[in-house]
Amino acid sequence: MRRRRSSVLRRWLVVALFAGASRVSAQSGLAVEGGLDLILPTGARAIGMGQAVAATASGAEALLWNPAGVARGPRELSGGFVSNVLFPATDLDLAFVYPIPKVMTFAVGLRYLNSGEQPSVDANGQQVGTLYPTSTTLTATFAAPFGDRFGLGINVKILQLGFSCTGSCAQSPTSQPRTGALDIGGLYDFTKDSLVSLGLAIRNIGLRLQVNDAPQADPLPGRFDAGFAVRPRLTQYPGVRLTVAGDVVTRLNGEGGPGYRLGGELSWLNQFFGRVGYVRYGTSGASGPTFGVGLARGHWRVDFAQFVSDLGAGASSKPTYLTLRYVF
Repeated sequence: MRRRRSSVLRRWLVVALFAGASRVSAQSGLAVEGGLDLILPTGARAIGMGQAVAATASGAEALLWNPAGVARGPRELSGGFVSNVLFPATDLDLAFVYPIPKVMTFAVGLRYLNSGEQPSVDANGQQVGTLYPTSTTLTATFAAPFGDRFGLGINVKILQLGFSCTGSCAQSPTSQPRTGALDIGGLYDFTKDSLVSLGLAIRNIGLRLQVNDAPQADPLPGRFDAGFAVRPRLTQYPGVRLTVAGDVVTRLNGEGGPGYRLGGELSWLNQFFGRVGYVRYGTSGASGPTFGVGLARGHWRVDFAQFVSDLGAGASSKPTYLTLRYVF
């Protein structure tokens, strides 16, 4: 996505580093992938586990990471919020999951990103207006179990960008760019009680995102995720459940090194949860530990997480994630 305003470029570079190590052109300094909002991480449980959730994501959070994760989940209504991130200024998501037991699960998700005020400048670098970039992603998910161990899911996504303006914004797009993408995921449990699981997902297969004109259209941030999860039996500690997970993430275009995610979750009576993780985004240099906590009471689930990244070392606070779920 090619824009000349330095503040908007900064926003996309920050998003790229947080979301998956997008390559940057040495000549122009611009990311050569469009629609980076599609890989901006979300979900407090996933963040707390270092985003190592290709084989563990379930319910509404699976809509971003691996759509196969909704195949056996309960009915769920979820809302998420992200704060203290340099960009975007506002990050909200809603999702609803509706399973038909042993047949199919349907889910729908909506995510809204608002980057806040961005100055629009003229050829001399003088501010002549104010731009308000936004993006909206609508996701429809279809997933089904096959036997007791295998699940398959697909996401159909529509991403639309918006560029509201006050004053003069001659260099901003005059339309609202839109594109579509698909995610395909699979999840396999090696044992009936899911002690060892393998998750695979191909994300963001779709048309290039055209902001200005066709020659400048950028490919979507395609990713291939492969992950495992191990849940050892802790018979000497009744009520305690441990999950250890790891993911490898690569770009579909083959450029740049892979990223790695490691995480763990420890729960007590399936009500109290503690999570830790570590994220390494390949060649981007953005990395850091994560931690999170969760509480389940009745139908309600509350999860909180922070990403203590080196990217945000200069910020006054770290990216903070809050997710509220109602399971019924």
